[in-house]
Amino acid sequence: MRPLAALFVLLVLAGSARPTTEVWAGDGGDPAGAVLLVVDGLGSAYVYPELLPRALDGSPLERTLLFNLTGEGARVLNVTVPVPETGPSHSVLVTGCSWADTTILGSPGATIFDLAREEGLVCLALLQRGDSMGMVLEQDGIIFFDDNALWGAEPLAGSRANLPSDLADLLSAERDRFPLYNQERGVSGYVGYNAWGLDAAADVVSAMGSKSRPFLLIVNVGAVDSAGHNLGPKGYVETISGLDAPLGRLVEACEENDVLLLITADHGMSFPSGQGKGGHSSAKYSSRTESLAVPAVFIGSGVDDLILAGDWSEVDLAPTLLDLLGLCPALPLSEGRVIPVSKCFDLEVNSGKVAEVEVRRDGNLVARATGDSRYIFRNLDRGTYSVESAGRGTAVHLCGDQSIDLSRGSAGSSENIVSSIFKKENRKYIAIVLILAINFIGALLIVRIARRG
Repeated sequence: MRPLAALFVLLVLAGSARPTTEVWAGDGGDPAGAVLLVVDGLGSAYVYPELLPRALDGSPLERTLLFNLTGEGARVLNVTVPVPETGPSHSVLVTGCSWADTTILGSPGATIFDLAREEGLVCLALLQRGDSMGMVLEQDGIIFFDDNALWGAEPLAGSRANLPSDLADLLSAERDRFPLYNQERGVSGYVGYNAWGLDAAADVVSAMGSKSRPFLLIVNVGAVDSAGHNLGPKGYVETISGLDAPLGRLVEACEENDVLLLITADHGMSFPSGQGKGGHSSAKYSSRTESLAVPAVFIGSGVDDLILAGDWSEVDLAPTLLDLLGLCPALPLSEGRVIPVSKCFDLEVNSGKVAEVEVRRDGNLVARATGDSRYIFRNLDRGTYSVESAGRGTAVHLCGDQSIDLSRGSAGSSENIVSSIFKKENRKYIAIVLILAINFIGALLIVRIARRG
């Protein structure tokens, strides 16, 4: 077979091969819901102990430790946003698309809310800081602020007609409690503004858990950003410190109700020096690490306890959230990867023919399947396994979803290589190779024709 034709055959085979039998190897299930907490303006350099924020003049800045942020779960060290600005960043966060803006939110199926609703989840939101109308319209039930004022703000509650009446009543009650948190001035007032959003989120989680209703809740608390703009580095860090206690109440509610929690931000904050007002989107601030780097902490029963290095983007958060929720459909505009923070992963095995396959760990049988030639072993814990079938076997270390081909003897078989080559992120390289191959073959034909002439 000619090399180019063989490459196209491999492409067809790689695209057509599909596992046919699923085997659940673990006991874990999908969480009952998820909370996406966005702390407006929270730069990771100010809360991650491994990082040190610096001002434009090079001087070190104050930072703080949030025990309920860094004390458990999976913490991703290096996550950056494509655009350090609230509206575009929120759109990136819920679509996984780096060029998304607020106009994208109305596109059918574009957001995590669209996919969640298709799977029967109720979509709810608590949005401070005057979020876009596109984000508001994505929700089944919502409390939102139509301006960015911290004092004198009047939150509005709204819902779709199909939202259960008890949930609509709950949102109205949380709206009415806001003035109790919004009486003091100074740093205490900023802290209270955030505390309302986190306490309201904890109440919603508890209410949804008690009714066993699957849901997706996005929460945007906005006072950290305001403190950075108005109070300088010291007031900014003090406002961040005030997040810890109400964040602990939200974490506790999520853990009690088996709800996944993702804590992140839409952008960070930069300062000119140890004093002065901060910024993030203007020209002198927008390229700074302090403006671009945001926390990403996943907490939940299906999440491993780890600190993950590597370079990651805000576009990776939506695919990871959906993966941890067990929602398989992909976001159509997403450019992101699934960040390997799960406790458990899937192992795809091709035995080449109908045969029994055994998966073992430390010599102990974990799972066995028979009657097919292809299997997916679901929910295997992170670690090293031996896989055997018809006298052939291999070892595989799971730190993400993987595929192995025992029909050719090892995890590094040609089919496994082909399947990795044709991943989405490598398709542009495939196109380049194909174009070069076609040009090369064309050049050879021209030379042969010229010689015959």
